[in-house]
Amino acid sequence: MGVSCSTRAITAAVLAAGSALGPAAADDFYKDKTITLSIGSGVGGGFDSYARTVAQYLGNHIPGKPTVKPVNRPGAGGRSNANLLYVRDPKDGTHIGLLGPWLVTEPLFELQGVEFDATKFNWLISTARDVSTCMFWKKSGITSFDDLLKKGEVTVGASGPTAVTATDAYLLNAMFGTKLKVILGFKGTAEGVLAAERGELDGHCGMWVSSVTSRYMGTIESGAATVVVQLGSWRHPQFPKATHILEDLNPSAEDRQMAKLVFSQLDMARPFVAPPGVPADRIAILRNGFEALVKDPAFLDEAKKRGLEVVPVSGAEIEKQIAEIYAVPKPIVARTKKILGY
Repeated sequence: MGVSCSTRAITAAVLAAGSALGPAAADDFYKDKTITLSIGSGVGGGFDSYARTVAQYLGNHIPGKPTVKPVNRPGAGGRSNANLLYVRDPKDGTHIGLLGPWLVTEPLFELQGVEFDATKFNWLISTARDVSTCMFWKKSGITSFDDLLKKGEVTVGASGPTAVTATDAYLLNAMFGTKLKVILGFKGTAEGVLAAERGELDGHCGMWVSSVTSRYMGTIESGAATVVVQLGSWRHPQFPKATHILEDLNPSAEDRQMAKLVFSQLDMARPFVAPPGVPADRIAILRNGFEALVKDPAFLDEAKKRGLEVVPVSGAEIEKQIAEIYAVPKPIVARTKKILGY
């Protein structure tokens, strides 16, 4: 039996209306909604400041202009927040998080208490990429990498054996034969820096350039301390005289892969994510919102006032980096884990 012209017209109209409603429904989803932005650290500090600055402006770049509410969920070095985001939080696009980038390799190193798969998060953007440094005070007599090698045992501080302030030192010892002795028990970088200023330590490692430029440039410009080493995948122009471990020291191919595992976190220094299972159209909306945010003059001005460096890395770039990290051969992963004391 044939289909009448009027039936065909009605069917076409219904199909057209349906396809028109698809994008509109996605665009309207966030109207009158609140997006919870969970932060894996306490109030104050770099991560909290980044998240709250983002929360202030992100809603302006998402259709429907939702409210973005920052919520602090500290615990286990940010792992608790990552676990909750992956397992418990809503998977509808109303809950996103700012993760500590060191969490990316925790499943790879098979650390206890990890309940998430880093390869299955929806990576939205990182608002920054960074470089780590080792900085030494004038009393130590260390102003160059050669000085560091010649001096023998050199003391640096750290809160614990798996803190970046410790693992940077362990990696330098393993790769280049430095003799950095890590003194544990400091509550944070600020306390370790005070100890170095008093002459109780020679220096401090694990100091990201973004933190150094916002807090310690006066110390450096006065000649009281010197940034001696850069650790990361790229050379930061802020300290051109500091020795870059990959560009200046020519480590072996195996050591380069090991460094990639350790310093991958710096290439996604402030990563924002959504849980797995969020509909693809909402991930696209969130990614587009973040891409617009990092070009927003008002956001950039506010970030500058707060001393926050904005060097965006797209969600697609982060996914590519994570795939490369998880392709590193298992023997190198095992060696890295041992060196870092995990």
